[in-house]
Formats: sequence, structure tokens, C-alpha cells
Amino acid sequence: MSRNFDITSANAEAILIVEEIFPAGIALQMFGTDQAVDMGTIEIAETRKGVDGRMVAGYTPVIYPVTITLEAASPSYASLALLLEATTRNKKPYRCNLVATVPSIGVVFVWSGGTMKSGTPAPGLAKTLNPTTWVFDFENFERSQV
Repeated sequence: MSRNFDITSANAEAILIVEEIFPAGIALQMFGTDQAVDMGTIEIAETRKGVDGRMVAGYTPVIYPVTITLEAASPSYASLALLLEATTRNKKPYRCNLVATVPSIGVVFVWSGGTMKSGTPAPGLAKTLNPTTWVFDFENFERSQV
């Protein structure tokens, strides 16, 4: 069997740590059917071309966006709704860290220095309840081997 054959995310784990609310962290459970934890595309360079046709480029610091998708019945839904409500009620962002371990590829992803940016406080009422999505922006991102 090929070394890179297994790409399952079924055994991946994600822990969200919010020092002021969940200092021990919460395990995120019951991810969406087609989506779990998704890091959006990041743009790390600014490029432009002068009138003489020559391009220049420069590195630019970025924010690392992450979207978490949970089924409506997820036990983690209540915790993320609580974080959204606390942010709204107290009119302040809470600093968050997220750690995702993916055994199939032997990688740990760590996002730190972030905050919840938006969320779905109620699942859509459809034929079945729709998943909820929670968007976080992080200052730092690191990848390491398990």
C-alpha cells in the first residue's frame, strides 16, 4: 500500500481553547457531513505590474481564517453558541486557539491568537436541520508532524 494512500478525516480531532470561557478546551464533535474544519485560502503576497510591463511583489502578513461546520445535533453547538453570545453580550472578543490533529497524514495544525468572527446561532429549519458554521480569524498558524 502506498504511504500516502490514507486521506481520511474521520479520525481527525479538533480542540478549541478559549482561556476565559473554556480554559481546558472543548473537543469539537459531530462535524458537518461534507465539511468539518476548513482553512480558507490565504493571500501572502501583493503583486502589481508597472506600465513598463515589469512585475513587483512583496510579502504581506495575513489573517488565517478557519470555518468550523457542525451538525445541528452536535454537542459542541451549545459551546460555540455560548462563545458567540458572550462576545455579543460583553461587547468584547475572546482570544481563541484551535488544535486539529489529523492522524491519517500525521499532521497537527495549530491556529493561535484568534477570535470568533461570525457564527450561525440557530440551525436553518429545513427538511432536516441544517448544519451551523462558525468562522474564526487567527493571527498565527503552524503545522507540525505528529
